[in-house]
Amino acid sequence: MIKAYGYARISTPGQDLNLQIKQIKEYAKFREIELVGLFQDTASGKDINRTDFQKMIKTLESNPQGVNAVIITKLDRMGRSLLDLINTTRWLESQQIGLISITNSIDTTTKEGRLFFYIMGALGEYERELIMERTQLGRLEAIKAGKKMGRPEIKINVDEIKRLLAEGVPKSAIARKFGVHRTTIYEKLNGANEI
Repeated sequence: MIKAYGYARISTPGQDLNLQIKQIKEYAKFREIELVGLFQDTASGKDINRTDFQKMIKTLESNPQGVNAVIITKLDRMGRSLLDLINTTRWLESQQIGLISITNSIDTTTKEGRLFFYIMGALGEYERELIMERTQLGRLEAIKAGKKMGRPEIKINVDEIKRLLAEGVPKSAIARKFGVHRTTIYEKLNGANEI
């Protein structure tokens, strides 16, 4: 018998979690799946650090109840990003836990469901490679056009730093004044000493 956790998520407090919870319970009953726990969040799908989602993942690491599936109502309840969804599914798979999405008719506890996610994983990998390729091409075009890459160099007057230090102003206060990190002040002073 399949043992499962249910996971429900809404983006705003005005939405109704109970509808998702009801769907998960009814589906589990229909499929004769033992629902051993429910996790629920009110948070954006873009945020992978959702409280109950992380609690569920942490619990599944040790898996004290022998859960072998997670039930959601729709794929976007698990996360908005295809990449996050694939990574979560791969992690679940590495723990020998399936993902069941009710309205999407996806069940990775079956071989057909696993095949679907392998295809999705390959598409995600392809998309990631395309993005990297486009980024690299864009960077090369920018360099050809004479644009400098990286952070612009921060212009700081070393004499001003030395004057402030001589007045007893701490380096941390000097860094705040120039809007830089304290290590930048050290670097500028060391550079000045080398000249």
